[in-house]
Amino acid sequence: MGVSQVQSSFQNDGNFSQLDLQNVETGGPILRIETFRCSQPKGAFGTTASGTDVQTLAGKDHLGPTSNTTFRHIFSTGPPNKVTGLLEIREGYDVDGSWSVVMRDIDGKSPSFGHAILSTVKPTSDKHVKVSYNLAPPPGNLSPKVITSPIQAPIIKQVTGLVDLLDISASSATPGIAFVLDPNGTNTAALSDLSNFAAEVQAAHPEWARNVQVFERMGDFRDKCIHSGINLIGPDPALASEYLLVRAYRGVLIMAGRVFDPSMSAGASCLNVDNPLSLDTKPGVYLPFLAAYSHNVGLYQLGIDKVHSDYGGIPMALQPGSRLENSTKPVADSMNANRVLALLAAIFYAPDALPGMRAAKPQIEAFDHSHDFLKLF
Repeated sequence: MGVSQVQSSFQNDGNFSQLDLQNVETGGPILRIETFRCSQPKGAFGTTASGTDVQTLAGKDHLGPTSNTTFRHIFSTGPPNKVTGLLEIREGYDVDGSWSVVMRDIDGKSPSFGHAILSTVKPTSDKHVKVSYNLAPPPGNLSPKVITSPIQAPIIKQVTGLVDLLDISASSATPGIAFVLDPNGTNTAALSDLSNFAAEVQAAHPEWARNVQVFERMGDFRDKCIHSGINLIGPDPALASEYLLVRAYRGVLIMAGRVFDPSMSAGASCLNVDNPLSLDTKPGVYLPFLAAYSHNVGLYQLGIDKVHSDYGGIPMALQPGSRLENSTKPVADSMNANRVLALLAAIFYAPDALPGMRAAKPQIEAFDHSHDFLKLF
């Protein structure tokens, strides 16, 4: 048996605020993601199952002007009685399709403690995509600290000298790498430069890279979903779930994989959909979902739309619904942002998917509830 979902909690809009995975047969470590859309108010759904409150996790982003398109995450792992933080993450998108992702090493045992990487993505008017990566070192006098989950106080209050992830920008980081990707081109030079940058980062920060690789594999549900007997919806090995696409932290998986994980950085020559287990395009696991989004496959579209588009406003309303649930319209539409993620996943990990994606123009229709089973009663 593989990992099972052993604990979860939810936000006002029904998306996860915490997901714990564990191999319950071997008593393996807990793999925990705590995550909030930063517009989530304090209250009943403003605390994760383990006890981290939204204000502590979201930091300066909590209820801010862009909080409904900003997500904050903590990734932790360890035995059930001592789950410790490894990564602190901030993701934000704009309705034009731009993304900004910051990921910081908060492993108190890592030599890279306090280092952060900022990645940005911006579509251009000529349908290209600008991408940049910059490293942000911590102050030289920083004292590492083991961060435990639940998070008892904001990271910047637990560790003197660290700044909020909101305050990390390219201007405060060291020179990194910037390039333009062309969905119609080969991108050979850009990807070669990125691979060289990735090799330098992995060599300089091996422990940080290993932690990111653990996170990437926790976030990649593909193999866990396909193999029989692997259960993400309870302890019964006869049950298996293969529809867990509704979750956040997709952007950081795609952006970080190319830099921190050699097996992901290698990409794949093809999707090989006839025999998908013969290769692994982590985190190209998201490529089928995002490609389906681009090709207007309704249920995939609506599931991904629910996790990224905002329907609840600031502060987030309780049970605001979505296109999937009640055909409501979003306050902030993630359609362009999801398409950009799909293009990046394809260029980074499976370029053979690009022709079909280029030919498609995403559009989302409200889910047709006229044939809902429950309405028959």
